[in-house]
Amino acid sequence: SKDLIALCVLQTLLGGGDSFSAGGPGKGMYSRLYREVLNRHYWVEACEAFVSVHDNEGLLGIVGAAPPQYAGHLTEVLAAHLLRLGQEPVSREELARAKNMLKVNVLTQLESRLVLFEDVARQVATFGRRQTLREMTELVDAVTEEDIARIGRFMCSAPPSIASHGEDLSKVPNVETVRGWRLK
Repeated sequence: SKDLIALCVLQTLLGGGDSFSAGGPGKGMYSRLYREVLNRHYWVEACEAFVSVHDNEGLLGIVGAAPPQYAGHLTEVLAAHLLRLGQEPVSREELARAKNMLKVNVLTQLESRLVLFEDVARQVATFGRRQTLREMTELVDAVTEEDIARIGRFMCSAPPSIASHGEDLSKVPNVETVRGWRLK
């Protein structure tokens, strides 16, 4: 589905990292989560978007880490970023940056034979054949602001899920509270 590539672009747009990330090309320093979470909240230790793709379903989420006393605030900040996807369009500049970063990251990763073989197997399992690099980059380039907004609205139409772990979870909001954080 076209959403698979759009989800990969969305994951790159959100990006993230950890508080000890070093800069440099392709490190995601201009991703939304890096700029708006890691750079603004000194107590965030890590924050990163992820996509898990399956046969007929997929999962987009954000994983984050903070000291226990900030767990509630971290949950609110991350949920706000997911909800924002269903409320505000992404800028043309931000989308172009994410698409370019995704293409560079994929092409760089394919320099490894192990990654190349895994990619061939994944593409055959997903698409029934291996796509050329030109096809892949054209699919990435075809992702629009509306694709991202449509995915954001769809994702935010259902109650969010939450998982947490650690020694002190007393500041993590309960499931009922989190399920109430939806688009109005």
